[in-house]
Amino acid sequence: MHRKLWGMSGARLILFGVYMTAFLLLAAYLVFFTDMWDRKAAGDAVDFSQDWLTGSNVPVNIDGIEAGDFGGRVLLRKQLPDQIAYGEALCFITNNARVTVWIGDQTIYCFEPGTNLTGAGYEYAYHTVGLSPKDSWKTVRVELETVFATNDGGGVEETFLCSAENYIRLLIGERLLPFFLSLLVLFFGLLLVAAFFCIPKKTAMPYNVAALGVCIVLFGVWCLADTGVPQLMTGDIHVYRVMDYLLLHLAEYPIVCFLVSTTQQKRRIYQYVMFALSAFFISLLLGLRCFAGIDMHLLKPVIYASYFSCIVVIGALEADDFRYCRSRGLRVGIDDLFVGGVCLALGGLLDVVSYLLGFHFLNSDGNFLRLGLCAFVVSVMLQFLRWWSGEHTAINRDRFINRILQYAVSANDPEAGINAVLESLGTDLHADRAYVFEDMGDGTFDNTYEWCRAGVSAEIENLKGLPYEGTVDVWYDEYKRSKHVLIYDLEAYRGVSENMYQVLKPQGIRSLVTGPLEMNGKFMGFFGVDNPPVESMMEIAEIIGLLSYFLSQLLLQREEQKRLVRYSYYDAMTGCKNRRALGEYEKNHFDPTRPYGFIMCDINGLKAANDTYGHDAGDAMIIDVSGSLAEVFGLENVYRMGGDEFAVCAYRADEAAFRADLERARALIVGKGRSAAIGAVFRPGGAADYEAAKAEADQLMYEDKRRYYQGRNDRRR
Repeated sequence: MHRKLWGMSGARLILFGVYMTAFLLLAAYLVFFTDMWDRKAAGDAVDFSQDWLTGSNVPVNIDGIEAGDFGGRVLLRKQLPDQIAYGEALCFITNNARVTVWIGDQTIYCFEPGTNLTGAGYEYAYHTVGLSPKDSWKTVRVELETVFATNDGGGVEETFLCSAENYIRLLIGERLLPFFLSLLVLFFGLLLVAAFFCIPKKTAMPYNVAALGVCIVLFGVWCLADTGVPQLMTGDIHVYRVMDYLLLHLAEYPIVCFLVSTTQQKRRIYQYVMFALSAFFISLLLGLRCFAGIDMHLLKPVIYASYFSCIVVIGALEADDFRYCRSRGLRVGIDDLFVGGVCLALGGLLDVVSYLLGFHFLNSDGNFLRLGLCAFVVSVMLQFLRWWSGEHTAINRDRFINRILQYAVSANDPEAGINAVLESLGTDLHADRAYVFEDMGDGTFDNTYEWCRAGVSAEIENLKGLPYEGTVDVWYDEYKRSKHVLIYDLEAYRGVSENMYQVLKPQGIRSLVTGPLEMNGKFMGFFGVDNPPVESMMEIAEIIGLLSYFLSQLLLQREEQKRLVRYSYYDAMTGCKNRRALGEYEKNHFDPTRPYGFIMCDINGLKAANDTYGHDAGDAMIIDVSGSLAEVFGLENVYRMGGDEFAVCAYRADEAAFRADLERARALIVGKGRSAAIGAVFRPGGAADYEAAKAEADQLMYEDKRRYYQGRNDRRR
């Protein structure tokens, strides 16, 4: 009976079991064996949520406090620690609340979100209130006032004392998994949309790929906005509130279009009904908001009615198709989509349960749904790839594309993913080489990745600085016309481009297929294979066109990974490394057996410059001093330890050379009109007492600073 109902063979049941087992194991691992519950901040972040006092002197935990529980407004206070370092800040998140912060009797921070398309609500906002050592032991007061006229909501959470950089790192770290899951969902949605436009015979597609792609993109953007990471990166608030309220409504119509295309009947009446219902509910929401002035958070019955109507339409069309198929003895549904749908439903159910129980998986809602979406999209892609392989029997494309898909799913290391894609491309297509050329931005192209068949010499080191003018421009013109370049006979191609011929001939190339790497309509480079079987070159060109998006995404992921690494280990203002980078260097790379010098440097007069001339002047001082140190000791050896404090760790042959460089750095600092307290030590034979050397340099720096401030009337003392 089950076989007749679902059309599942033994292999399909095994596939279903693998899907479910992998999904459940991943979910169990994330819940029980990772640090998802660890709320410790990176670096110097200190939990500052306990022992706040209300107006009635009742101690409370500020995390989870809502102004709505106090009539719409609540004032909380707490004494700051006895030692506040430069660069520290009071960091917290609010949702749907106006905020005012006082230190002592001075108002130092106010936040008034204003209204947006959805109303007064704004979901979450991230705050960093700067502190300084003069604020030590003072009382900080935080007033929360709900933005809603109904006096509900207005909460606060994630309260820490730390630098703004470490707070952002902490929040991104907590949201890293949902962020990447959301990116994965968005990536597959864009991939489906791209596949729709790349396939010439759209009527032969097994289902409405465009509708599914649009739906997955909308789900992916909604999931991405819900993580809060884009807001942390951009600082925008209202745009994500609007996305949260409206994107799912926009996804209702394309998901019904897709499901209709998977049925045997393909009755479009359900599409028309869903379009009418979606248009009605969206118009109703916007009309009540814009013309009646009703906040959308009061319109949840309308929102839920819209979602319920979509569920009803989906249930009706599936039931209708089930009756139709049963009456004619036809197979019901698509097996892979059924598997993915079960995973998606399970993920949604787990999220509902977690929401009702009041806990947040990885500090964000919707993560089980994200896992379910990933499983669903993977199942859709597998179904799509099966159809693709059936249409192109000349090459075993099913196995090939499945491997490429695995690389995209598991691309934790984009570099390894790109190399693996090239290896698979060259091996399965029986080519001599597979390679990637990237635009260097200076009018030249470099061969950045290469795979070679055994016995074929590598050319990657010989192919640097390939000029665009007169060489690559010929291929770019061809890409604009046909999206690929096919050279069946290199000797015949000589008449097309002599310059390109002279580049290709020394490599032993007889034929090739290349295609562009393109993103948002802009070419990023090209990739291809050399000396493939000539009889398969047209099909290889189609494969190149399909993989273009994969490789382009991997290249973008690589750049994003580099950016995240740089964000983690480099100071944005000065370009120097940061405290975390110094710790990593000391742990993994520092060699205490070699002669080295260690310097601690603290800028003099930064506080006065900030107070007198503004923070732009203070920033200029920091940049000048760090630039002087970097010019002498190298940017890779200079570390910004705090707001105005730097450390330098550099190997030198002897103390004379080290002291000469130190004096040159002092001269550069003075020459720029700056002053800095410097403490330096040198260990001529290397030394295991590295921490003692650091402490000695730090002490010498403070002695130098005392001499500078002796007799001066400066609060920095």
